[in-house]
Amino acid sequence: MLLNFGRRPVLCVALSLSFFFCSVPAFAAKARAGKKINTSNKSGKELLQEAKILYENLQYREALNMLKAAIRTRGNKRSDIVTIYKYMAFSYIALGKKKHARRAFELMLKVNPNYELNPLLTSPKILNFFNKVRDEQRRKDRVIMKHTPVTESIASARIEVKAYVVDLHKKLKHMRLYFKRRGDANYSVTDMHASLKGAKARGAKTYIGVIPFIWTVYEETELFVDYYIAALDAKGNWVANAGTPKEPISFRINLLAGELPEGARKTPLVKSWWFWTLVGVGVAGIGVGGYFLVDSLTAAPGLPDTGEAVLVFH
Repeated sequence: MLLNFGRRPVLCVALSLSFFFCSVPAFAAKARAGKKINTSNKSGKELLQEAKILYENLQYREALNMLKAAIRTRGNKRSDIVTIYKYMAFSYIALGKKKHARRAFELMLKVNPNYELNPLLTSPKILNFFNKVRDEQRRKDRVIMKHTPVTESIASARIEVKAYVVDLHKKLKHMRLYFKRRGDANYSVTDMHASLKGAKARGAKTYIGVIPFIWTVYEETELFVDYYIAALDAKGNWVANAGTPKEPISFRINLLAGELPEGARKTPLVKSWWFWTLVGVGVAGIGVGGYFLVDSLTAAPGLPDTGEAVLVFH
């Protein structure tokens, strides 16, 4: 009994100390979480710089609070917005919140779709995670174009070209059809327009363009046309294409079938009646002129003209 009684105060002291040391970190964490960050009268760039310092000091939660305040600040430059979202993603990854990190990277790529992390300054863990999110985002955002190339056509005033396009994020602004006769230096261009019939899926449309027969032919029996299709966003950037200027799609027009537009086929110059009429007149004129020239050169010389005198006799 005396032994047990003697140990009881020691046990009580040990439990008290254990409770104290376990409670201090939790209390400190709550204090830090409850501490408000003074962000008043600071620009987004200033908040971003402070957030970077907190991140480098492994204070990820505090850095996130500063970054959230920075992104809400007006007047941020595009480059600063990208950096804010980047450090948000870094901080979330450090805290093990991959879902939030993914969303931060997605928002960053919305601002700059071509952004790439520096592999020399980024940990492999973060780099691999970002590359995965980037690749998935690009697959979702890209405009998909499916086009069945035209391979042959009969002679016609209008030759239709169709393209099936899926644009879930409404990035497409213009559809352009470029074409030329093979061998010509420059392409002509025409707009393609969405058909009211056909595709019913969300974001899917069928676009139709027309290549007009704008060339002059003579005795040819066929003609080859090069073309390509470009889908453009609001800034004029290509978001999808079929063919390129250097590697166009080609098809043959059979000039012996179908009907050419009026005036497209011309008679060769050497087969025109008026051409030979002019040639005949020219040859005849040369012959007559030559005759008189030769005749004048071969005629016998006459007596010199000395004038005349009138004699009157009385």
